[in-house]
Amino acid sequence: MPTATPLAETLPSVIPYCGAPPVPEGFWSAWNGDPVLLSVFALAAMGYAMVVRRHGAGMARHQPWCFAAGWLVLFAAFVSPLCNLTSALFSARVVQHLLTIQVAAPLLVLSWPMGAVRWPSRRVRTLASPLAVPEIAWGLFGLFLWVWHLPGPYMAALRFDAVLWGMHASLFVGAVAAWRTVLAPDGPAMRGRGLLSAFGTSVHLAILAALLIFAPQPLFLYHLDTTAPWGLSALADQQLGGLIMGVVGAAVYVAINLYALARWLMVPERQST
Repeated sequence: MPTATPLAETLPSVIPYCGAPPVPEGFWSAWNGDPVLLSVFALAAMGYAMVVRRHGAGMARHQPWCFAAGWLVLFAAFVSPLCNLTSALFSARVVQHLLTIQVAAPLLVLSWPMGAVRWPSRRVRTLASPLAVPEIAWGLFGLFLWVWHLPGPYMAALRFDAVLWGMHASLFVGAVAAWRTVLAPDGPAMRGRGLLSAFGTSVHLAILAALLIFAPQPLFLYHLDTTAPWGLSALADQQLGGLIMGVVGAAVYVAINLYALARWLMVPERQST
């Protein structure tokens, strides 16, 4: 369990995985020292090093840098004091989610060399094959976004560590599958369908953000007693989270999709030279 700086007042009855809700004083010392999580990060780095050793000759120069950047973003999301801040602020949880699904996930998709995935069996490959269909991948990812921002599932993730990691895993895997249809599709037609599906996701993400911004009262009762030390009411914190989701999240969607569209349009030009 990560160390944290607890509130001076009465603590909530639920202490999440990331620790007790922090206060500004001493917040920057609240790093997550969970040995299991740190081991996962170390194993991921070593695993990618083995991939580079095996496929390095066929990899683009940018791919190891994309992995390093994605790895650092995930490290910041789950090991830095941001993790602890998610126990106090819903808006910090939104930032953590955006770093995971809109920054780290596409970077890791760009880092992975083609043909490096070895399925353990044909059955597993068959079960995973629907995720290569853009409409399914983005639809499933969008469903995860809505489910984990509903009050019930959100509170369950705070209460139970297994549910919390189920939330993070489903959002991350869903994001990787979705961004793959845009950044590393199986063909030009799939890329076009992926771009359209990503646009649809950005629309309903904006709807979710609007619901958070214009809700007349706080939806996440856990934060009624955790936001005051940070100068926010629970409703203002929720509105801030909605603004981050709607403005920053939309900007990232536009940027990544424009990048993917530019790569798509440049393919005929490269082939003709």
